Amino acid sequence: MQPFQRLVAAGVAVIAFTLCSHARAASNVTITDAGDGTINDSLCTLREAIIAANSQQSFDGCLFSGSGSPTTISFAIGSGLQTINVGSQLPPIAVPVVIDGLTQPGASCAAWPPTLAIQITSPTNGQYNGLTLNAGSGGSTIRGLVINGFNNNQGYAYNFNAAINILSSGNRVECNFLGVQADGSTVAPNLRGVDINGSSNNFIGSDGTAKAYFARNLISGNSYGQVDTRGNALSGNRISGNYIGTDASGSVAMGNQGGADGVDINANPGPATGNYVGWDGVGDPALMRNVISGFTGSTMAGVGMTVGAQNNIVAGNYIGTDATGTHPIGNFFGVSLGSNSSIFHNVIGSDGNLDRIKARNVISGNTFTGVDINAANGTHDNAVIGNYIGVDAAGKPLGNGQYGISMDYSGANTLVNGNWIAGQGTAIRFFGSGSFGGGATAAFINNSGNGTAGLPVLDSRDNCVLGGTGVLVYAQGANVPNPNHFENNWWGAGSGPNTAGASSADGSIAATPWLAFPATVCSDVIFRNGFQAP
Repeated sequence: MQPFQRLVAAGVAVIAFTLCSHARAASNVTITDAGDGTINDSLCTLREAIIAANSQQSFDGCLFSGSGSPTTISFAIGSGLQTINVGSQLPPIAVPVVIDGLTQPGASCAAWPPTLAIQITSPTNGQYNGLTLNAGSGGSTIRGLVINGFNNNQGYAYNFNAAINILSSGNRVECNFLGVQADGSTVAPNLRGVDINGSSNNFIGSDGTAKAYFARNLISGNSYGQVDTRGNALSGNRISGNYIGTDASGSVAMGNQGGADGVDINANPGPATGNYVGWDGVGDPALMRNVISGFTGSTMAGVGMTVGAQNNIVAGNYIGTDATGTHPIGNFFGVSLGSNSSIFHNVIGSDGNLDRIKARNVISGNTFTGVDINAANGTHDNAVIGNYIGVDAAGKPLGNGQYGISMDYSGANTLVNGNWIAGQGTAIRFFGSGSFGGGATAAFINNSGNGTAGLPVLDSRDNCVLGGTGVLVYAQGANVPNPNHFENNWWGAGSGPNTAGASSADGSIAATPWLAFPATVCSDVIFRNGFQAP
């Protein structure tokens, strides 16, 4: 079984375990008051309910009933929107719980945008998280809440305070507004939206199965990051089906001018492996599609991979567009693989096990570059396969600001295969020494991207490149580009691909007109089968 197949199988096991655990007899506690105290009266606050759940017994005005795990924390605070003003750090959650804001009268996620009626906020911008899933809380669900105002960069988590800080594994975060108010359009930032800290197999958003409610989260406007992974040895997390960076309609950017990306996959000391942003090959790809847009600050990306990112997949997302995939809401970079030697074996698109069309990302509308790979410190053995880059979800040109794909320095063994690249001035930029490297698809996928001796420096094959100037290759400082190898890329000539084995971009790039849309030579049949004989 291939590594990514094992990851998918593990994901199915996580789903099965979660469903079984939720089928057991469970305990309950109901919040009846929007206050924040711990007073021995007949009322139950959120703080008191967490204490009752952690101790598995009644506390103050919170009646603990039933037995079994998880403990459901429900709400019955009058009706309609209720705000819980948190004045100090809430107790970290130490047992499996279901904190279900949809139990509040008037709340519903049955339609999108949802109606959420429980807001948890820090009016004094305290030095702590909103909710913390500590060790022992694995298998918890946080659903149907608005969490904002936890925006202090000091205190509990040392510059990593978040609406939800996850330190255990196997949790679900569903149908929440994080970083905005209950209207879904007014920014009210946390420092971070979701912080996955050294934990694995968490679902942030949809698992790809149909439910009676939308599992999508709206995670936008947070001042330092929206969804981040960090810590040690985390794997199997799925960040799927969310609106990240937009408002609840998926059509307007939410002013994400902070210092971090929409989704940041990293780990220190690491690694961060086998995490999915978008479709995992198991669930419904439409339910698992993220919209990740509006991160316009210089060097910000919709999806960033930094220290320790290894063997992760970004598949089936709209990155730089609205929820229809047809209108731009640009990031500065659509996807960025940063300059660090521990970034390798990541796939943007299909890894060979995922259906290429379902795994296709639309990476368009971004202000600088669709995909940026900066290998100054040795980033290597990554792949960009089967995406629409500068092409909208309907297959029409939308473009990225300057480049479809940009390679800085020596991106060793990077495979670019089966992409449809169009709409920007330059489809592919090679900036510095030998920016594309690697071998055929089989060498990358079957050998986990280890590279093979004797393969050419550049392997960019089976791509359909339309419009603009095609390919730009030039030196970067003292680095002189190595001879590049282009094979079987369709550069827009109606008669077929460019010359196989050309030592550089051949004359057809400049000599032939670019194809007008629709371009039948770039059909899904060709994408699926490749330009070369099977």
